[in-house]
Amino acid sequence: MKKILKSLVLLTCLFGVTSCKSDDILIVYTEAGFAPFEYISNGKITGVDVEIMNLVGEKLGKMIQFENVSFDVIIDTVAAGKLANIGAAGLSVTPERLEKVDFSKVYYQANLYVIYDISKEINIKNLMSDDNYGVYWSSLTTDKGIGVQSGTTADLFLSDEVKAGGLLEGYKVNYFSSLDTAVTDIGINTDYVIIDELPAKKLVQGKSNLRCLPLYYQGENGVDELAFDEYAICVTKGETALLKAINEVLEELLKEDEDGINGIQKLVNKHLGL
Repeated sequence: MKKILKSLVLLTCLFGVTSCKSDDILIVYTEAGFAPFEYISNGKITGVDVEIMNLVGEKLGKMIQFENVSFDVIIDTVAAGKLANIGAAGLSVTPERLEKVDFSKVYYQANLYVIYDISKEINIKNLMSDDNYGVYWSSLTTDKGIGVQSGTTADLFLSDEVKAGGLLEGYKVNYFSSLDTAVTDIGINTDYVIIDELPAKKLVQGKSNLRCLPLYYQGENGVDELAFDEYAICVTKGETALLKAINEVLEELLKEDEDGINGIQKLVNKHLGL
């Protein structure tokens, strides 16, 4: 009878509309519009973070259930630890988030990119050498506004810059619940969208009017610095065994082969179709 009941719980969790917590299931919150890390393919959530967490599930002998939610609810939900104990969504480690959740080791560094319409004048220059073109924060003059997905690192980064004394003081920021919506709005109510490199490159594919370039700013001593963030997986505070398992999986994936390529990059390449 116990086995039958356990099977019914698993089926309800896997195919039900709402989340269901069980000792046999790890529920992971994500936002599946962030290829190649999480995206929808053939009606299922897939991507780099999905493969990482499936390995964690194998290690712990548990099933992994991904829930596709709004990005800006992930941290608070994981912090509460009731509906989900894990967040895997290309999450960046910030001091504010560390107050709420614990993070795994960093497994990927992502450069921030600007998506723009090629018909709009923009200050693009060779910033260093070898055709290393990019865009300065200070060149993003805008009448309509700069678009970001709510809750992302680009949102946090930009929020600081538009405050008094910031590089983009007084600029208008347009907030979107999804990257697809933000990019569709370019040229309508938004001049640019700022997001991480890989999703930016994915989002401009097949759109002849759009381009994307890395975002730079002038750091200390006048040195050009690339804007970037680093990804990690978050867990509810106190989930030490879970965090340990995630870190052990990441440690294995971060080992480089004889060509100097680690397992994370191989997963990225796989989901980019490279």
